[in-house]
Amino acid sequence: MNIDRYHRHSLIDWFSQDDVKASSFAIIGCGAVGNEVAKNLALLGVGKIDLFDFDTIEIHNLTRSVLFRESDIGLSKADVAGIRVKELEPEIEVNSYHGDFWDLLTFKQAKSYDCIVCCVDNFEARIRLNQICLITKTNLINTGIDSKFSQIEIFPFKSGEHIACYECNLPDSVYERMQKRYSCGWLKKISFIEKKIPTTIITSSLTAALAVSNALNLLNNPSESTAKRILIDSFTGHSTVSTIEQSALCPGCASFHEPISVISGKAEIESVFDKQLNDDICLTTSEPILVSFQCIKCNPSEEKPEVVFQLASHFDSSLTICKTCGSDSVDVTIKDSFSINELLSQYAGKTIPTKFIRFEHENRTTIIELE
Repeated sequence: MNIDRYHRHSLIDWFSQDDVKASSFAIIGCGAVGNEVAKNLALLGVGKIDLFDFDTIEIHNLTRSVLFRESDIGLSKADVAGIRVKELEPEIEVNSYHGDFWDLLTFKQAKSYDCIVCCVDNFEARIRLNQICLITKTNLINTGIDSKFSQIEIFPFKSGEHIACYECNLPDSVYERMQKRYSCGWLKKISFIEKKIPTTIITSSLTAALAVSNALNLLNNPSESTAKRILIDSFTGHSTVSTIEQSALCPGCASFHEPISVISGKAEIESVFDKQLNDDICLTTSEPILVSFQCIKCNPSEEKPEVVFQLASHFDSSLTICKTCGSDSVDVTIKDSFSINELLSQYAGKTIPTKFIRFEHENRTTIIELE
Protein backbone atom coordinates (compact mmCIF):
# COMPACT_ATOMS: atom_id res chain seq x y z
CA MET A 1 0.00 0.00 0.00
CA ASN A 2 1.31 3.45 -0.94
CA ILE A 3 1.63 5.20 2.45
CA ASP A 4 2.02 8.66 0.93
CA ARG A 5 -1.20 8.24 -1.03
CA TYR A 6 -3.17 7.83 2.19
CA HIS A 7 -1.17 10.21 4.37
CA ARG A 8 -4.17 12.44 5.14
CA HIS A 9 -6.19 9.40 6.22
CA SER A 10 -3.52 8.61 8.80
CA LEU A 11 -4.33 11.90 10.54
CA ILE A 12 -7.92 10.80 11.30
CA ASP A 13 -8.24 9.50 14.86
CA TRP A 14 -11.26 7.22 14.29
CA PHE A 15 -9.99 5.81 11.01
CA SER A 16 -7.67 2.83 10.52
CA GLN A 17 -6.25 2.67 7.01
CA ASP A 18 -4.97 -0.85 7.67
CA ASP A 19 -8.47 -2.04 8.56
CA VAL A 20 -9.88 -0.39 5.43
CA LYS A 21 -7.17 -1.99 3.28
CA ALA A 22 -8.04 -5.39 4.74
CA SER A 23 -11.78 -4.96 4.10
CA SER A 24 -13.89 -6.55 1.39
CA PHE A 25 -17.15 -5.21 -0.06
CA ALA A 26 -19.77 -6.19 -2.60
CA ILE A 27 -21.85 -3.64 -4.46
CA ILE A 28 -25.13 -4.92 -5.89
CA GLY A 29 -26.22 -2.59 -8.69
CA CYS A 30 -23.71 -0.41 -10.55
CA GLY A 31 -25.99 2.44 -11.59
CA ALA A 32 -26.05 5.94 -10.13
CA VAL A 33 -25.64 5.08 -6.44
CA GLY A 34 -23.45 2.05 -7.17
CA ASN A 35 -21.04 4.24 -9.16
CA GLU A 36 -20.67 6.61 -6.24
CA VAL A 37 -20.27 3.84 -3.67
CA ALA A 38 -17.56 2.18 -5.78
CA LYS A 39 -15.76 5.49 -6.28
CA ASN A 40 -15.84 6.27 -2.56
CA LEU A 41 -14.60 2.84 -1.51
CA ALA A 42 -11.79 2.93 -4.08
CA LEU A 43 -10.59 6.36 -2.98
CA LEU A 44 -10.69 5.25 0.64
CA GLY A 45 -8.34 2.40 -0.24
CA VAL A 46 -10.41 -0.71 0.50
CA GLY A 47 -8.77 -4.00 -0.35
CA LYS A 48 -11.46 -5.63 -2.46
CA ILE A 49 -14.68 -4.69 -4.27
CA ASP A 50 -16.95 -7.13 -6.11
CA LEU A 51 -19.41 -5.49 -8.51
CA PHE A 52 -22.70 -7.10 -9.59
CA ASP A 53 -25.07 -5.82 -12.29
CA PHE A 54 -26.99 -7.48 -15.13
CA ASP A 55 -27.59 -4.23 -17.06
CA THR A 56 -25.77 -2.34 -19.80
CA ILE A 57 -25.00 1.37 -20.02
CA GLU A 58 -27.52 3.67 -21.69
CA ILE A 59 -27.08 7.34 -22.55
CA HIS A 60 -29.40 8.54 -19.77
CA ASN A 61 -27.05 6.90 -17.22
CA LEU A 62 -24.31 9.41 -18.06
CA THR A 63 -25.87 12.30 -16.12
CA ARG A 64 -25.74 10.32 -12.86
CA SER A 65 -22.81 7.91 -13.20
CA VAL A 66 -19.33 9.27 -12.58
CA LEU A 67 -17.56 6.13 -13.85
CA PHE A 68 -19.27 5.93 -17.26
CA ARG A 69 -18.46 7.68 -20.56
CA GLU A 70 -20.39 8.08 -23.82
CA SER A 71 -18.05 5.56 -25.45
CA ASP A 72 -19.24 2.97 -22.88
CA ILE A 73 -22.86 2.92 -24.11
CA GLY A 74 -23.98 -0.66 -24.66
CA LEU A 75 -21.28 -2.16 -22.44
CA SER A 76 -21.75 -3.95 -19.12
CA LYS A 77 -22.17 -1.59 -16.16
CA ALA A 78 -20.27 -3.94 -13.86
CA ASP A 79 -17.37 -4.43 -16.27
CA VAL A 80 -16.92 -0.72 -17.02
CA ALA A 81 -17.24 0.25 -13.35
CA GLY A 82 -14.57 -2.31 -12.51
CA ILE A 83 -12.15 -0.86 -15.07
CA ARG A 84 -12.66 2.70 -13.80
CA VAL A 85 -12.28 1.66 -10.16
CA LYS A 86 -8.88 0.16 -11.00
CA GLU A 87 -7.92 3.48 -12.59
CA LEU A 88 -8.74 5.25 -9.32
CA GLU A 89 -6.74 2.79 -7.20
CA PRO A 90 -4.54 0.32 -9.12
CA GLU A 91 -3.78 -1.80 -6.04
CA ILE A 92 -7.43 -2.62 -5.31
CA GLU A 93 -8.77 -6.09 -6.12
CA VAL A 94 -11.85 -5.69 -8.31
CA ASN A 95 -14.11 -8.45 -9.66
CA SER A 96 -16.98 -7.69 -12.02
CA TYR A 97 -20.00 -9.96 -12.40
CA HIS A 98 -22.31 -9.30 -15.33
CA GLY A 99 -25.60 -10.97 -14.46
CA ASP A 100 -28.21 -11.34 -11.74
CA PHE A 101 -26.59 -11.46 -8.28
CA TRP A 102 -29.23 -13.99 -7.21
CA ASP A 103 -27.72 -16.47 -9.68
CA LEU A 104 -24.07 -15.48 -9.24
CA LEU A 105 -23.55 -14.72 -5.55
CA THR A 106 -23.00 -17.85 -3.45
CA PHE A 107 -23.59 -17.97 0.28
CA LYS A 108 -19.89 -18.66 0.90
CA GLN A 109 -18.93 -15.62 -1.16
CA ALA A 110 -21.50 -13.40 0.58
CA LYS A 111 -20.20 -14.44 3.99
CA SER A 112 -16.67 -13.35 3.02
CA TYR A 113 -17.59 -9.66 2.75
CA ASP A 114 -17.39 -7.16 5.56
CA CYS A 115 -20.46 -5.49 4.10
CA ILE A 116 -22.75 -5.68 1.07
CA VAL A 117 -24.15 -2.40 -0.24
CA CYS A 118 -27.48 -2.69 -2.04
CA CYS A 119 -27.84 -0.12 -4.85
CA VAL A 120 -30.71 -1.64 -6.82
CA ASP A 121 -33.95 0.10 -7.77
CA ASN A 122 -36.62 -2.51 -7.05
CA PHE A 123 -38.10 -4.14 -3.96
CA GLU A 124 -37.90 -7.73 -5.20
CA ALA A 125 -34.10 -7.57 -5.56
CA ARG A 126 -33.76 -5.90 -2.15
CA ILE A 127 -35.82 -8.63 -0.51
CA ARG A 128 -33.70 -11.33 -2.13
CA LEU A 129 -30.45 -9.69 -1.08
CA ASN A 130 -31.84 -9.30 2.44
CA GLN A 131 -32.42 -13.08 2.50
CA ILE A 132 -28.83 -13.78 1.49
CA CYS A 133 -27.39 -11.43 4.13
CA LEU A 134 -29.78 -12.66 6.81
CA ILE A 135 -28.81 -16.29 6.16
CA THR A 136 -25.04 -15.65 5.97
CA LYS A 137 -24.90 -13.02 8.78
CA THR A 138 -23.39 -10.45 6.42
CA ASN A 139 -23.75 -6.74 7.15
CA LEU A 140 -26.15 -5.08 4.70
CA ILE A 141 -26.63 -1.44 3.82
CA ASN A 142 -29.64 -0.69 1.65
CA THR A 143 -29.93 2.53 -0.34
CA GLY A 144 -32.88 4.39 -1.82
CA ILE A 145 -33.22 7.71 -3.65
CA ASP A 146 -35.51 9.94 -5.61
CA SER A 147 -34.96 13.45 -6.98
CA LYS A 148 -35.08 15.02 -3.51
CA PHE A 149 -34.53 12.48 -0.73
CA SER A 150 -31.67 10.20 0.21
CA GLN A 151 -32.21 7.17 2.40
CA ILE A 152 -30.04 4.37 3.73
CA GLU A 153 -30.85 1.47 6.02
CA ILE A 154 -28.19 -0.31 8.06
CA PHE A 155 -28.60 -3.98 9.03
CA PRO A 156 -25.63 -5.18 11.16
CA PHE A 157 -26.37 -8.89 10.77
CA LYS A 158 -22.77 -9.85 11.54
CA SER A 159 -23.10 -8.76 15.16
CA GLY A 160 -25.43 -11.58 16.15
CA GLU A 161 -28.99 -12.86 16.23
CA HIS A 162 -32.31 -11.02 16.50
CA ILE A 163 -31.33 -8.10 14.24
CA ALA A 164 -34.24 -6.47 12.42
CA CYS A 165 -34.12 -7.19 8.70
CA TYR A 166 -35.21 -5.25 5.61
CA GLU A 167 -38.65 -6.84 5.57
CA CYS A 168 -39.43 -6.19 9.25
CA ASN A 169 -41.04 -2.80 8.60
CA LEU A 170 -42.07 -3.07 4.95
CA PRO A 171 -45.68 -1.98 4.47
CA ASP A 172 -48.22 -4.24 2.76
CA SER A 173 -48.32 -1.79 -0.15
CA VAL A 174 -44.82 -2.89 -1.18
CA TYR A 175 -45.93 -6.51 -1.59
CA GLU A 176 -49.04 -5.34 -3.43
CA ARG A 177 -46.88 -3.36 -5.86
CA MET A 178 -44.64 -6.38 -6.42
CA GLN A 179 -47.63 -8.62 -7.07
CA LYS A 180 -48.81 -6.28 -9.83
CA ARG A 181 -45.95 -7.61 -11.95
CA TYR A 182 -47.48 -11.08 -11.91
CA SER A 183 -50.67 -12.94 -12.71
CA CYS A 184 -51.75 -16.49 -11.84
CA GLY A 185 -49.38 -16.64 -8.92
CA TRP A 186 -45.89 -15.91 -10.21
CA LEU A 187 -46.23 -15.71 -14.01
CA LYS A 188 -44.99 -12.37 -15.30
CA LYS A 189 -47.60 -10.09 -16.84
CA ILE A 190 -46.79 -9.45 -20.49
CA SER A 191 -48.27 -5.94 -20.38
CA PHE A 192 -46.57 -4.80 -17.17
CA ILE A 193 -44.45 -1.65 -17.48
CA GLU A 194 -42.23 -0.80 -14.52
CA LYS A 195 -42.34 2.85 -13.48
CA LYS A 196 -38.95 4.48 -13.07
CA ILE A 197 -38.24 7.03 -10.33
CA PRO A 198 -36.39 10.13 -11.59
CA THR A 199 -33.16 10.87 -9.72
CA THR A 200 -30.16 13.18 -9.93
CA ILE A 201 -26.46 12.94 -9.13
CA ILE A 202 -27.15 15.09 -6.05
CA THR A 203 -29.17 12.45 -4.23
CA SER A 204 -27.05 9.63 -5.67
CA SER A 205 -23.81 11.07 -4.32
CA LEU A 206 -25.35 12.03 -0.97
CA THR A 207 -26.81 8.56 -0.49
CA ALA A 208 -23.55 6.83 -1.43
CA ALA A 209 -21.58 9.02 0.98
CA LEU A 210 -23.96 8.07 3.81
CA ALA A 211 -23.77 4.39 2.87
CA VAL A 212 -19.97 4.24 2.78
CA SER A 213 -19.62 6.29 5.97
CA ASN A 214 -21.86 3.85 7.81
CA ALA A 215 -20.03 0.89 6.28
CA LEU A 216 -16.82 2.27 7.79
CA ASN A 217 -18.62 2.63 11.11
CA LEU A 218 -19.51 -1.07 11.01
CA LEU A 219 -15.84 -1.86 10.42
CA ASN A 220 -14.85 0.22 13.44
CA ASN A 221 -17.73 -0.98 15.61
CA PRO A 222 -18.32 -4.68 14.84
CA SER A 223 -20.56 -5.07 17.91
CA GLU A 224 -23.13 -2.56 16.55
CA SER A 225 -26.45 -4.40 16.80
CA THR A 226 -29.12 -1.83 16.04
CA ALA A 227 -30.75 -1.65 12.63
CA LYS A 228 -31.56 1.91 11.66
CA ARG A 229 -32.80 4.16 8.88
CA ILE A 230 -31.39 7.57 7.91
CA LEU A 231 -33.47 9.88 5.71
CA ILE A 232 -32.19 13.24 4.44
CA ASP A 233 -34.00 15.97 2.54
CA SER A 234 -31.35 17.23 0.11
CA PHE A 235 -33.20 20.57 -0.26
CA THR A 236 -33.49 21.55 3.40
CA GLY A 237 -30.81 19.37 4.99
CA HIS A 238 -33.40 18.08 7.46
CA SER A 239 -32.64 14.52 8.51
CA THR A 240 -34.27 11.83 10.62
CA VAL A 241 -32.66 8.78 12.18
CA SER A 242 -34.96 6.00 13.31
CA THR A 243 -34.46 2.56 14.79
CA ILE A 244 -35.82 -0.38 12.81
CA GLU A 245 -37.46 -2.80 15.23
CA GLN A 246 -37.63 -6.51 14.61
CA SER A 247 -41.15 -7.73 13.84
CA ALA A 248 -42.47 -11.02 15.13
CA LEU A 249 -44.66 -11.18 12.00
CA CYS A 250 -41.87 -10.41 9.52
CA PRO A 251 -42.19 -12.56 6.37
CA GLY A 252 -38.40 -12.49 6.11
CA CYS A 253 -36.64 -13.20 9.41
CA ALA A 254 -39.50 -14.41 11.64
CA SER A 255 -39.73 -17.72 9.81
CA PHE A 256 -36.08 -18.61 10.51
CA HIS A 257 -35.12 -20.55 13.62
CA GLU A 258 -31.66 -19.78 14.92
CA PRO A 259 -29.11 -21.15 14.49
CA ILE A 260 -29.22 -21.30 10.70
CA SER A 261 -27.15 -24.04 9.08
CA VAL A 262 -26.03 -23.60 5.47
CA ILE A 263 -24.87 -26.59 3.45
CA SER A 264 -24.42 -27.35 -0.24
CA GLY A 265 -26.12 -30.06 -2.22
CA LYS A 266 -26.71 -31.25 -5.75
CA ALA A 267 -29.93 -30.07 -7.37
CA GLU A 268 -31.03 -33.55 -8.48
CA ILE A 269 -33.97 -34.51 -6.29
CA GLU A 270 -32.65 -37.97 -5.44
CA SER A 271 -29.28 -36.50 -4.37
CA VAL A 272 -30.53 -33.71 -2.11
CA PHE A 273 -31.93 -35.44 0.92
CA ASP A 274 -30.38 -37.21 3.85
CA LYS A 275 -32.08 -40.58 4.26
CA GLN A 276 -32.38 -39.92 8.00
CA LEU A 277 -34.82 -37.07 7.40
CA ASN A 278 -38.51 -37.73 7.84
CA ASP A 279 -40.28 -37.96 4.48
CA ASP A 280 -43.03 -35.70 5.82
CA ILE A 281 -40.70 -32.75 6.49
CA CYS A 282 -41.93 -29.70 4.63
CA LEU A 283 -39.41 -28.04 2.32
CA THR A 284 -39.70 -24.45 1.10
CA THR A 285 -38.05 -23.43 -2.15
CA SER A 286 -36.44 -20.01 -2.47
CA GLU A 287 -38.54 -19.25 -5.55
CA PRO A 288 -41.92 -20.50 -6.81
CA ILE A 289 -41.80 -23.49 -9.16
CA LEU A 290 -44.15 -24.02 -12.09
CA VAL A 291 -45.03 -27.63 -11.41
CA SER A 292 -47.48 -28.38 -14.20
CA PHE A 293 -50.14 -27.01 -16.53
CA GLN A 294 -53.14 -28.40 -18.39
CA CYS A 295 -55.93 -27.00 -20.56
CA ILE A 296 -59.17 -27.89 -18.81
CA LYS A 297 -61.10 -27.66 -22.11
CA CYS A 298 -58.86 -29.84 -24.26
CA ASN A 299 -57.92 -32.46 -21.69
CA PRO A 300 -60.26 -34.68 -19.70
CA SER A 301 -59.97 -34.34 -15.93
CA GLU A 302 -58.57 -37.85 -15.53
CA GLU A 303 -55.64 -37.12 -17.83
CA LYS A 304 -52.45 -36.15 -16.03
CA PRO A 305 -51.23 -32.58 -16.56
CA GLU A 306 -47.90 -31.90 -18.24
CA VAL A 307 -45.13 -31.76 -15.61
CA VAL A 308 -42.74 -28.83 -16.07
CA PHE A 309 -40.92 -28.31 -12.75
CA GLN A 310 -39.10 -25.13 -13.73
CA LEU A 311 -38.87 -21.64 -12.23
CA ALA A 312 -42.20 -19.85 -12.57
CA SER A 313 -40.28 -16.65 -13.34
CA HIS A 314 -39.18 -18.17 -16.65
CA PHE A 315 -42.78 -18.04 -17.89
CA ASP A 316 -45.31 -15.28 -18.47
CA SER A 317 -49.09 -15.00 -18.48
CA SER A 318 -49.33 -16.18 -22.09
CA LEU A 319 -49.00 -19.71 -20.69
CA THR A 320 -52.64 -19.57 -19.59
CA ILE A 321 -53.74 -19.37 -23.27
CA CYS A 322 -54.09 -22.84 -24.75
CA LYS A 323 -52.09 -23.24 -27.98
CA THR A 324 -54.59 -25.80 -29.23
CA CYS A 325 -58.00 -24.24 -28.59
CA GLY A 326 -56.93 -20.61 -28.09
CA SER A 327 -58.93 -20.25 -24.89
CA ASP A 328 -57.77 -18.74 -21.62
CA SER A 329 -58.37 -22.10 -20.01
CA VAL A 330 -55.00 -23.47 -18.98
CA ASP A 331 -54.88 -24.52 -15.34
CA VAL A 332 -51.43 -23.68 -13.93
CA THR A 333 -49.99 -25.18 -10.73
CA ILE A 334 -47.26 -23.16 -9.00
CA LYS A 335 -45.79 -24.21 -5.64
CA ASP A 336 -43.00 -23.28 -3.26
CA SER A 337 -43.64 -25.92 -0.61
CA PHE A 338 -43.18 -29.70 -0.89
CA SER A 339 -42.72 -32.73 1.32
CA ILE A 340 -39.68 -34.92 0.70
CA ASN A 341 -41.99 -37.83 -0.05
CA GLU A 342 -43.88 -35.74 -2.62
CA LEU A 343 -40.68 -34.77 -4.43
CA LEU A 344 -39.31 -38.31 -4.49
CA SER A 345 -42.56 -39.95 -5.57
CA GLN A 346 -43.90 -37.40 -8.07
CA TYR A 347 -40.86 -35.62 -9.48
CA ALA A 348 -38.11 -38.23 -9.46
CA GLY A 349 -35.48 -37.53 -12.09
CA LYS A 350 -36.06 -33.77 -11.97
CA THR A 351 -33.69 -31.14 -10.63
CA ILE A 352 -34.80 -28.46 -8.21
CA PRO A 353 -34.36 -25.21 -10.20
CA THR A 354 -34.20 -22.76 -7.27
CA LYS A 355 -31.21 -21.11 -5.56
CA PHE A 356 -31.83 -22.99 -2.31
CA ILE A 357 -34.32 -24.98 -0.31
CA ARG A 358 -34.93 -24.70 3.42
CA PHE A 359 -36.57 -26.75 6.12
CA GLU A 360 -37.05 -26.75 9.87
CA HIS A 361 -35.71 -29.77 11.75
CA GLU A 362 -34.87 -30.24 15.42
CA ASN A 363 -35.58 -26.58 16.22
CA ARG A 364 -33.21 -25.12 13.67
CA THR A 365 -33.36 -23.88 10.10
CA THR A 366 -31.31 -25.70 7.49
CA ILE A 367 -30.54 -24.10 4.14
CA ILE A 368 -29.34 -26.25 1.25
CA GLU A 369 -27.71 -24.16 -1.46
CA LEU A 370 -28.20 -26.07 -4.70
CA GLU A 371 -25.29 -26.63 -7.06
